[in-house]
Amino acid sequence: MEDQLKRGPRFGPARLAVGALFLLLALLCAGQIASKSGVLSAVADENTGVRFFYQHDIKDYFYPPLIVRVAGLGDPKMNTTPLGPEGRSVFVTLSEMQQLLGRLARSEASWRESDKVEAFGPSYEARGLDYLDITIASAKGTARSGIERNSVCKVLASLDSAITTPRALWELQWYRWVDECEVPGFNPKRYPDHHGN
Repeated sequence: MEDQLKRGPRFGPARLAVGALFLLLALLCAGQIASKSGVLSAVADENTGVRFFYQHDIKDYFYPPLIVRVAGLGDPKMNTTPLGPEGRSVFVTLSEMQQLLGRLARSEASWRESDKVEAFGPSYEARGLDYLDITIASAKGTARSGIERNSVCKVLASLDSAITTPRALWELQWYRWVDECEVPGFNPKRYPDHHGN
């Protein structure tokens, strides 16, 4: 017994293997937690989109959702605003989309994030009666926020500096303008084709 105490505790191969396995599992779990990122903090890609929808309680006119999508530099879509079943799409560069996600993450909005990847769906299914619904769809999942009426103008105005593509910026400002927000210097007639779509 005394001889065994001098040599110290004995660790057989089985104990060493079990210890190494626990250490490996701990490192793997820590790596997964550290690498998991939310929708708002994820890097944008060509599939990232942001939808804005706000329907006043006055239902005499329906303004379709505004969807910001990514297009490459020089892509002819950059100057278009197609109106489809999901809403009106505008196109920005990848870096603008990343800036837009950053502004949204820093806004006063509170977000519900999910790992479930969702499509926007038809505009008649969009939620946003008497509040601004912002939905972010990406390969990382989906994030949603509901902005109360008294904060709509402030939140939307904070996004202007993220977008430099002229048509996309105008469409975002137009969306504010029809929501009765002040938009200094805004010309609602700059793109007459907006009303023809």
